Amino acid sequence: MSEPGALAAALDSLLVAFDCDGVALHARSADGTLAPWCARGQWERTPGDLREAIGVPLFRGRERVGALDLLARRGQRWRPEQLSLVRTASGALGAALGARLELDELRRQPGRDPVTGLADARSFHQRLVEEVGRAEHSGLPLAVVTLDLDHFAGLNERYGRESGDHVLAECALVLRQALREGDFVARLGGDEFGVLLPDCDLAPARRLAERLRHTLEEHRFPRAGHLSVSAGVAASPRDGMDPTELLGAAERALGLAKKAGRHRTASSGPTHTH
Repeated sequence: MSEPGALAAALDSLLVAFDCDGVALHARSADGTLAPWCARGQWERTPGDLREAIGVPLFRGRERVGALDLLARRGQRWRPEQLSLVRTASGALGAALGARLELDELRRQPGRDPVTGLADARSFHQRLVEEVGRAEHSGLPLAVVTLDLDHFAGLNERYGRESGDHVLAECALVLRQALREGDFVARLGGDEFGVLLPDCDLAPARRLAERLRHTLEEHRFPRAGHLSVSAGVAASPRDGMDPTELLGAAERALGLAKKAGRHRTASSGPTHTH
């Protein structure tokens, strides 16, 4: 549900899956009320139209985030298998809608990137300084991961800047869902993301970077399809205890991954590329 076209396509799929005449999605607005977001199918009704309609609340956890309205076909009643499918789909729809609403709220906060809702580059550098200080005090390691979408400029040229922004926003959602609660992710600029991994040494950081890279590559983005991703990894104290030095090591590692053919993860050492 990252762009209007994708949302309309998703509702068209629900029309077929539910075998009904109309599907409408309502989302929670800023004042807490439900507002129409998107509708597909035949919703125009005339006097004497007795088609059955049902409304299903959508939840993310215990929080109500929206509602799904469904209009049955003329002369048909809702079958038990249809209702079972609606109940199953409502859970996934609520989770997806809740994540989208949370992202919209984050985008409006100071220190946030307006495209992805993640922390911006300035906030990332501030957090990096704080985490390096904690690592020095505790003696525990700190890892930095940089991720870059391969050939992203070509995607923008082919599909347009708006589609490119939707891809970045969806990448942000994928990354946030894949990381631990204490990890910190930001958009560093362009198509590059940065991740801070407290209490994480180089080897586990490389494994996590590979997992993030594969998660992004396995995700299918609207219009763009599947993408290739490169990653760079650095960790303290191996790669330094200065924030600028540590981030620079991760950036150099990302450069190594790019030079080695992209679609891979590298650390700052020349022999650590896979």
